Amino acid sequence: MSFAIADGLQLLGAAAITVILVWAVRARRKSHRVFLRDAAAERVCPHLKPVYDLLVSRGHRPVNVGQRHPELPLEIHVAPVFGPQAVYDELKLGPPVFVSERNVLYCKEDLCEIHPVRD
Repeated sequence: MSFAIADGLQLLGAAAITVILVWAVRARRKSHRVFLRDAAAERVCPHLKPVYDLLVSRGHRPVNVGQRHPELPLEIHVAPVFGPQAVYDELKLGPPVFVSERNVLYCKEDLCEIHPVRD
């Protein structure tokens, strides 16, 4: 009889841990999305700010924001995919912003890039 109670408590404990784990993962993903959104909005250079604002208004979202090395540009990866040249033309952008060979919007002056990425 005591084994049945112990087994039942063990099953309830495992179920509780599963529920807590699912909740924690969801909360972490949500907080990470908020962090990326805030970091991208704060760190995007003034020359690429209109591009970022336009993409966000169209439902795009940052999926990665960072700088791999101090001498490399800040990279803001945005999903879903968009056409950098089309956005460049639509906003009538000019120097120091251009579309690079890698098909990203790049600001030479502030070393900042906005990358289109697939979901």
